[in-house]
Amino acid sequence: MPRPRKAVRDRALEELLLAGLAEGVTLRKLCRRHHIAPGLVQRWRLEDKDFARRFALAREAGFEAIAEETLEIADDDAGDVTCKEKADGSVAVAKNPDNVARARLRVETRLKLLSKWAPGKYGESTETGQAQDWSERLAAARARVLKGR
Repeated sequence: MPRPRKAVRDRALEELLLAGLAEGVTLRKLCRRHHIAPGLVQRWRLEDKDFARRFALAREAGFEAIAEETLEIADDDAGDVTCKEKADGSVAVAKNPDNVARARLRVETRLKLLSKWAPGKYGESTETGQAQDWSERLAAARARVLKGR
């Protein structure tokens, strides 16, 4: 594998990275593909607010792509059964538990990562019917304190 190069930052490279992120490709994979160090891209985010904003939007679109991919994986039943020819010439159809288990692992891994990366959108709600926005909850608590409750 070639070593990451000192990338010359230009708009075309930025757009390639952002387009890949929006498709759900990991930053590490994109950096390997374009032979740049992930730390360099992180530095760009810290130094350039506009790039950081576009990066965040691309990453959010990428989360959507990953979520959609989980549905595709779950709905894809190709390989879930195998056909083997018996000695008498008939065909036996059998379930392929390895394929089903692998698909389950792929879906669960993506869902767990999404729940960590974007918990407000993909995480499980711990409180039913309650607002997840802490700023709203904090403002309500302050209002109660100010009223003397």
